[in-house]
Order: sequence, then C-alpha cells, then structure tokens
Amino acid sequence: MVASHRKYKREQKAQDDRLQTVLTPEGRRVKEARPTHVDFVYKDLDMICMCPFCLYEAPMQKYIIATKQGYHRGLGKCPECGNMMRFESLTAEWTPEQYAEWVYPYATSGFWQKIPYKTWQERMRKIGWSWRFWARYKQLKGEGAEDTYEAHLQREQEEWAKKEGYIE
Repeated sequence: MVASHRKYKREQKAQDDRLQTVLTPEGRRVKEARPTHVDFVYKDLDMICMCPFCLYEAPMQKYIIATKQGYHRGLGKCPECGNMMRFESLTAEWTPEQYAEWVYPYATSGFWQKIPYKTWQERMRKIGWSWRFWARYKQLKGEGAEDTYEAHLQREQEEWAKKEGYIE
C-alpha cells in the first residue's frame, strides 16, 4: 500500500513538472493550466455521413471512436466495413467526379483491396454516381473516356425516343 502511494505521488509530481512556470515578456511568472476536458470537434452528431470506402450512410455518431482519453478527434471507423478514415473525408460533400479524384491516387495504396466491391458497386448505382464516377476515373487513368456525361444522357434519350417511335 505504501509503495502504491509513493508511485502516485511521483506521478503527480511528474504531471506538475509538465506544467512548469512560463515567463511572460514582461518577466512575470505565469503557470499555464492544462485543459482538463476537450470538447468533441463535431457538434452535429446526427449529421448523415457516407463512408468513402463502402458508401455506407449513417449518422456521424456511428463513426466515432472511443478512446481512454475520450473520443478520437481525427479519425472515424465505419461500423459496416471497419475501415478507418479522417473526419474530413467522412464529412466531405463530393460530386462523383471529386470522389473519383479522391479514389484515383488512393488506388495505388490499396483502395480496391479495402472496399467490399460488390456492395460498393451497388451503392454507387443506387445513388446514381456510377457512370459519372467511372468516366472521370478513366479520364484520370488515361483511358478513352472522351464522352461527357451530357453526351451520354443525350445518346440515351435519342435511343429511347427511337425505341418509342418519336424519331426515326
């Protein structure tokens, strides 16, 4: 019991040493107090976020990682695929083209191995990003993707009109 008390006193002294006296430019002594509690950065925990790896949508609170010191301030963890990501990536509002620009350089360090591809592909189609994403991704990759999204829609509309008999 006595040894644990000595250890406690030693740890408290070490903590006090970390809070050493600081001199102001005028020469006065100021002891800076260490903050005892840090608030979580993101106040809107009900905001719907999308995992950039599996495109799972859930409130921000589902992605928060609890640590011994409180909540992790920089990273989130997807409850479905288990991948870790920065909160900036989690809360970003991307267009399909911007998402492709984020994925393309990440692909060299294992993006395609991290994602459940079939689930990801289904969710891409569900949110309507598939064609625009792949067009931009192929363009970044240097493959023949000269066709724009507008041209693609125009071509689909013409095919539908021919099928319905509106044009010949």
